[in-house]
Amino acid sequence: MASPAPAVAPMQLPAVDSGATILTTAGYLFLLLGVIFLAYWLLRRFGVPGALAGSGRNGPRLVSRLMLGNRQSVAVVRYRDKDLLLGVTEHNVTLLDEGEAAPEPEQTERKSFASILQRSSVRD
Repeated sequence: MASPAPAVAPMQLPAVDSGATILTTAGYLFLLLGVIFLAYWLLRRFGVPGALAGSGRNGPRLVSRLMLGNRQSVAVVRYRDKDLLLGVTEHNVTLLDEGEAAPEPEQTERKSFASILQRSSVRD
């Protein structure tokens, strides 16, 4: 006599995801992006030296640039109180001349209400 075949248990299907996983992942992504932008803003705001390229008064700064042709130019770069005349091509940067930096014209600073009030209180 043949023994009855064992009953096969019905296969359990996974529960349907209602989108909670996607929303949670998106929330963590936005949180991470917010932390990155906050860190960037703090570095720019408080001026940590060397944290961002070109930060600080003595960092290299492009004064002027003259395009000579396709991907060829002559540039004046101010770096540590020196003006550097650079020849720039696609594959090469050449120092053409170096000289003392010309004094910069004084820039008119914007006066805040607090600074004006402080000056007037000191005069009184």
